[in-house]
Amino acid sequence: MVATLSEIAAVDDIQFLASQQFKAKSKELAGLSAHGLVNGDQKCFSFATETFTGDVGFAVVETTDDAVIIDRLDELLPEIVACKKEKNLSVLFVAVVNIVELKGTLLLCGPSELSMAKAAFPDCKVNDAHTMMDLGSRVSRKKDYIPEITKAVKAGWKRPVKRGVSVVDMEALGKLEVDPTDYQRITRRGSALAVKVGEHFTVDDDSIVDEENCI
Repeated sequence: MVATLSEIAAVDDIQFLASQQFKAKSKELAGLSAHGLVNGDQKCFSFATETFTGDVGFAVVETTDDAVIIDRLDELLPEIVACKKEKNLSVLFVAVVNIVELKGTLLLCGPSELSMAKAAFPDCKVNDAHTMMDLGSRVSRKKDYIPEITKAVKAGWKRPVKRGVSVVDMEALGKLEVDPTDYQRITRRGSALAVKVGEHFTVDDDSIVDEENCI
């Protein structure tokens, strides 16, 4: 089929065309707002076990240059928390997948994400700030991510009683604004979660908080 289509379209180098398409997609992704990246390819999975009942959101950002996305970590993590709060999710992950090098990085916005990620992928390393996990060659949400998360939940995973920034009130999340020159570009303004210049987003893996308020 590919050979036939390439002949009809007069394409001599299919691999080159594919690489150019991937680059174009990555360039477009790099220009998206944090809100666009977190919500662009996001799916929700519901669980109900004796130890955990809730919804787990899982977004995937596929790119040929994962460093460009990961460099925006301090911008993305507060948006993940805000989205999680607004959608009333128990857990929300964002995986950044390099489709050329076939490697994945999981972004962790809070104690629940950190705990579930460790339970699902015990052999994967987490950075010192507890905000990223190196998933190695795991790149598929359908084949690599959700099956392992499902196993962890069925094995008895439960949400930790830890303090996370998602305990903030909805009013503190700011407002979403649409760019009048680009209606697909939506940006959050006035969020109390925004990281200040010179500071970095971190996840506390030790402190305790009232479980009722921790999402």
